[in-house]
Amino acid sequence: MTSTLTRPTTNDQDTLIDLADLHTPNTSDARTSTVRVTLSRVANSEWIKFRTVRSNIIALGGSVGAAVGFGALFASLAGSDDGPGRLAENGLSLSLGGFQLSQIIIAILGVALVAGEYQTGLIRTWFGAAPDRMRVLAAKVGVFGSLVFGTSLVAAVGAFLAGQALLPAGFTALTLGSAGVAQALVGAAFYMACIGVIGIGLGFLLRSTAAGAGAVVTMLMIAPIMVGLLPSSIGDTLGKLLPSNAGSAVQGIETTNELLSAGWGVVVLLGWVAAIVGAAAVSLKRRDA
Repeated sequence: MTSTLTRPTTNDQDTLIDLADLHTPNTSDARTSTVRVTLSRVANSEWIKFRTVRSNIIALGGSVGAAVGFGALFASLAGSDDGPGRLAENGLSLSLGGFQLSQIIIAILGVALVAGEYQTGLIRTWFGAAPDRMRVLAAKVGVFGSLVFGTSLVAAVGAFLAGQALLPAGFTALTLGSAGVAQALVGAAFYMACIGVIGIGLGFLLRSTAAGAGAVVTMLMIAPIMVGLLPSSIGDTLGKLLPSNAGSAVQGIETTNELLSAGWGVVVLLGWVAAIVGAAAVSLKRRDA
């Protein structure tokens, strides 16, 4: 016997837990059979929900387009008065400059994936279908984080190739085999995946797309500016611990006293992920849907 558990349609999102490969034991009373909702099936449902909502695909594609498009634009303007400031000193950072916009798109998309379900009431149906809330959290984090890492790595390679092809005369074009290039590309994808997961955590914590978007902009854009206004004895240390600066350290494009080493950058990013996702897990345990 096969079974499928579905929910009523809410807007353009559909929740589907595919249990087609579960076989109910032959018993005299079918009501005694049990259905296991495993992590892999919950993750598969999250993937179905994501790919069947057009706005999700558009947002993800927009992040890729921003990374490649602005990277190519920055590279083409290198050496001119219209160039992107200090990034013009480094052909690699020019090519990856578009990720400064992509990170905002990805973080807000992560928030919206969760907060949107709270605002429409879909999350209650979802928790009814998959009562283990930690399993739902793990599935959302795993699916979105993996998806963002893969697409961001493709975007990083595309942005690098486009940027190097458009560098004006006087700039030395790099190749994928040049020293530091592989670390920069993988580091950019890793950073974007961490930012996406942080967005998921903020969605569970704040349950509001507007509030989550405000938190994202504050964390990634406003906080670095505010920290820069503090006395150097305090600001230098705090600045190194910000997600954006840790992301720059992971990519290894620049090596300055203002940045951590690549290894410590990974530690700081994972610390942010653990703190926010951990807080989201506690919130799920203690708060009603």
